[in-house]
Amino acid sequence: MPTPEELERIQQGPQTPQQRVWWDRYSHARLQQWRQVCDDQADACTALIKRGRPSDMYDQVEARAQSEGGVFQAFFDSCNDVPGWVDFDVLEEGSRVFKRYAPLQGLVLLCSSLVEGYAYNKPSQVLVATGRLQKDVTRRIYETGQLLHNMVGTGNIAPGSIGHRTLMEVRLTHSSVRQFLWNSGKWDVEKYDQPINQEDMAGTVMEFDFMVARGIGRLGVNLSHEEKSLMQYFWRYAGYVLGVKEALLPAGLEEQEMLALQLSSHLYSPSPDSEKLAKALLRDMAGEPPFYLSEGLLVAFSEYLVGPLVAKDINLHATPADRIKVKLIREAIRVAAKGRVFAPQVLQKLLEKGNHSMRRKNIFDGLGGDPARFAFRSLA
Repeated sequence: MPTPEELERIQQGPQTPQQRVWWDRYSHARLQQWRQVCDDQADACTALIKRGRPSDMYDQVEARAQSEGGVFQAFFDSCNDVPGWVDFDVLEEGSRVFKRYAPLQGLVLLCSSLVEGYAYNKPSQVLVATGRLQKDVTRRIYETGQLLHNMVGTGNIAPGSIGHRTLMEVRLTHSSVRQFLWNSGKWDVEKYDQPINQEDMAGTVMEFDFMVARGIGRLGVNLSHEEKSLMQYFWRYAGYVLGVKEALLPAGLEEQEMLALQLSSHLYSPSPDSEKLAKALLRDMAGEPPFYLSEGLLVAFSEYLVGPLVAKDINLHATPADRIKVKLIREAIRVAAKGRVFAPQVLQKLLEKGNHSMRRKNIFDGLGGDPARFAFRSLA
């Protein structure tokens, strides 16, 4: 993002009275205010615990909530609070959509969402300052895969589930990174605003639902309005558990588009760091499961999915031969997706179950096969 189509939509602006309301709600001035807001409840906890693996920090907060209450219990209460708009049956249907398209979701996240995210200069400076993604790319990607896998496991992201706990662990991780940057002297608040602030967090949610749905569509799958709505609904609640304020969690697809366009036009500012991060990601994930694709083919998928403007700005250029391969693979995906529409529910559920099991195996292998050493100790 922005694709040429989205740039045209940004220039057109809101087209209806309701869109104008949302356009104003997510105006650049309002988004800039959100850049000064972080996550007080999580930050109050991480200021008082030892920094460590996500599971270890969760255990510390849980133990102190039981023994002390206070800010630690307040954090658990905030995560376990369920807004009135949440329907767990609908969330279950949303988890099925993500399992249904799990392989394509992974490809889009790798070649589109993450790569595009690097073109947003202010949020990507967190990665530059910590150096984690450049130094340990594959492990970081598999940990993201574990998060997504756990989120659609038994109980999906309902309180008490493995997915819900994993989201809480991610929330504490984001907070611990903020604490590190605040205390390190490496972070320029005047230049980049607060690290992992509310706008950045809302943008991350967009990477996992809006960009994924858009990317799956570009790969040849005609997602239904219901499927896209379920994906958006699922991540609306996931974002809530992650600490995103409800004011930045759109209630539907049309409102989501308004936020996505405003975020894009507010934050898009590629830099030399954008190119470095993108190329390190694609280089280090070349030949890795579950796709086992060459670096050239990953670049070609990325070039296609992010669109010509972003690809040019971050200097991603595929060879003609790899572009042809991507075109052929897209056609195969398109044909397979058309056939799936006519498959009975029992076969679709078997496909979803198979995709879930395959992702679990890939995570298990990619992270070394010892869950006790995983960042997120639980694996659905």
